[in-house]
Amino acid sequence: MLYKNQTVRLPIVPPVVKYYTQPGEEKLDYPAICCFAALGFFLDDDTYFTNKKAFRPATEYTFNGRGEVESKKRYFQWHYTPRTISFQQALDEFSNLIESSVQQETAGKGIILPISGGLDSRTLAATVANRSDVFSYSYQFEDGIPENDYGAAIAQATGFHFQGFTIPKGYLWNVIDALAKVNGCYAEFLNPRQMAVYGQLVNKGDIFLLGHGGDLFFDSMGVEDNLTEKEQHEYLMKKLIKPSGWQLAESLWKAWKLPGNFKEYVSARILELLRRIEIDNANARLRAFKTEYYVARWTAVNLELFQQQLPVCVPFFHDDMCRFICNVPESHLGGRKLEIEYLKQKSPSLAKIPWQKVYPCDLYNYSKFDSLEIKIQRAWIKGKRELGKCLLNRRADASNWELQFLGKVNTNQLSRYLIDHWNPAFISKEISTDYFFKFQQQGKAYVHAVTMLLTLALFGQKFYEA
Repeated sequence: MLYKNQTVRLPIVPPVVKYYTQPGEEKLDYPAICCFAALGFFLDDDTYFTNKKAFRPATEYTFNGRGEVESKKRYFQWHYTPRTISFQQALDEFSNLIESSVQQETAGKGIILPISGGLDSRTLAATVANRSDVFSYSYQFEDGIPENDYGAAIAQATGFHFQGFTIPKGYLWNVIDALAKVNGCYAEFLNPRQMAVYGQLVNKGDIFLLGHGGDLFFDSMGVEDNLTEKEQHEYLMKKLIKPSGWQLAESLWKAWKLPGNFKEYVSARILELLRRIEIDNANARLRAFKTEYYVARWTAVNLELFQQQLPVCVPFFHDDMCRFICNVPESHLGGRKLEIEYLKQKSPSLAKIPWQKVYPCDLYNYSKFDSLEIKIQRAWIKGKRELGKCLLNRRADASNWELQFLGKVNTNQLSRYLIDHWNPAFISKEISTDYFFKFQQQGKAYVHAVTMLLTLALFGQKFYEA
């Protein structure tokens, strides 16, 4: 979109990605696409094109009459300025923030609440547990982990209306064209499973209440607070880039004859972005980095699947919540303690439901997850599951990529997109074919590369003409 004589101000954590176009020729941004192939999301304000950019979070833009960016002014910087407050005080503040923001945005509106076995949606369930206008739902994959059991238990404890969906194997091929249209091919296609129920919930309420961001904001990053910048940089490189992402990006870099090498380029980019965040505490700094770049360019893209249907309320993204996090000691944030204690105080019945991450433990005994008693119980559960596989010849823990990419039908569909009708003229068919067969031979190791090529194939088909 070309903005003229306008001022645009983005929230600290935007729930949607907005783009602006600058006057000039439309050209592919090859280095940016290489980063996208490696990471699964575009870095900073990158897009597919050199003259199209994404608005940066917490920034105010001014455009002149020609549609050019006249000024960019950052109005908020992530920081770590912990106050000397007790955990109870932090919990009280968190409770007030989450409850007031939900109440303010959803008052008089029917709520649609997706729930799972995690803590974020359960926290939101506790904030609206006294309301009769909540429709809740969950989804699980056919032969996958039985997540609907968690949703049903939470709905029963809160009195919500509930519906559980089972997503069939190979669902992706029925929705892939619509998915490409919704997210613009700015995020890979394998993970946004909510597309399987797209359009089926719009008559259930007026607004989606979403828990995105809670698991990031209310936990530590699992590193020492005094990690050096070099170590932080290494941590990000390792966490953000999957091995087959490296390989695919390097293949594209060489094929496009870009100067230097990809590894040096992306390493320098990530270090430069890290240095924009001036925080001494390593956990707070890495959290800010992930929020600023990953949440803003991956999570927000996938929120489009909700926003294209109905308005959304994402309480953990609110500006007041972001400012609160900057002023809470890391010791209070780590280990999901604030959400756990909020649930125990607000709704003991919800706290007693097992937490999927530490199943079969709940929020009262999760600290015993590695105890001998629980290890024996976990071994018994695993044994029953393995026995079921043998007797029924059916899994109950298959991964999404296995359900959508493996098997004859899925393989034929992958071949159709990546080989038979390979579309993007800017990527050679040889590269696509090479990674298709690597995936056939080595499976999981090349899932990321295959799903990124699938995304690029749809981009070339729907949004780019050479």
